[in-house]
Amino acid sequence: MVSEQAGQPASTPFPHDLRDSEGRPKWYRRIGFWRAVAGMAFAAALAAVIVLAEFSRLLTHRTIHYSRRIAEMNETVRQLRRRVSSAERRNVAEVERASADDILKRVVSASDLHTIKLIDAGARRDKQPASGTLALSQSQHAAVLQVAGIEAALGGKVYRVWWQEKRGPETLAAQFIPDSDGKATVPLGMPPRTTASVVITCEVGTDGTQRSGAPILKGRITPEQLR
Repeated sequence: MVSEQAGQPASTPFPHDLRDSEGRPKWYRRIGFWRAVAGMAFAAALAAVIVLAEFSRLLTHRTIHYSRRIAEMNETVRQLRRRVSSAERRNVAEVERASADDILKRVVSASDLHTIKLIDAGARRDKQPASGTLALSQSQHAAVLQVAGIEAALGGKVYRVWWQEKRGPETLAAQFIPDSDGKATVPLGMPPRTTASVVITCEVGTDGTQRSGAPILKGRITPEQLR
C-alpha cells in the first residue's frame, strides 16, 4: 500500500475544480487577468488625478476671479460711502450755515444789539492778523460770533469759544471749524452775566471741557452789554 502511494505522480498546483476543460487555470486564477485589473485600476486612478487637477485649476481660477470682483465691489461700496458721507457733511454744513445766518439776522436787527470786537491775541507779525466780532442780543437770547483770517484746523484740531469770568472757571460756549478762507459764523447762547471776556483757542480733538491751547482771539465783555 505504501509502495503504491509512493508510485503515484505528485499533485498539481491547481486542483481539478480550478481548471477549465482544457486543463488551464480558470480565468480568475490567471496572472494576466490580475495584471489587466491592476492596469485598469492604475488608469482609473490616473484619470481621477487628472480630473481632480483640472477641477482644482478651474476652482482656483474662479476663486481668484470672484475675489477680484468682490474686491472691486468693496472698493465701489467704499467710494459710495465716502460720497454719501461727503454729501451728508455738506448738507449739515449748509443747514448750520443757514441757521447761523438766520440767527445773525435776528441778532443784528435787534434793538438791544451789542457788538464786541475780538483782537488777535497771538501777535503774529509774519501773517495777517485774525479778527472777530461777537454780536449779543438779550431780547433774542442769542449771540453770534464771526471770525476771519484764522488758519485752517488741520490734524484733528478745532477752534473753541470760551466764556471767561473774572473769578471762576472758563465755560465752553461752542466749537467750530473755519472754511478754506479762514472764516466762520458761529451761533451761540447768551454768555453768563458774570462773563468778563470771550476767548477763542485752537485745541486738539473734538472733546474737552478745559482749555489747553493758547488764545487766538480775545474780546472784553462789559456788564452793560449783558443787560
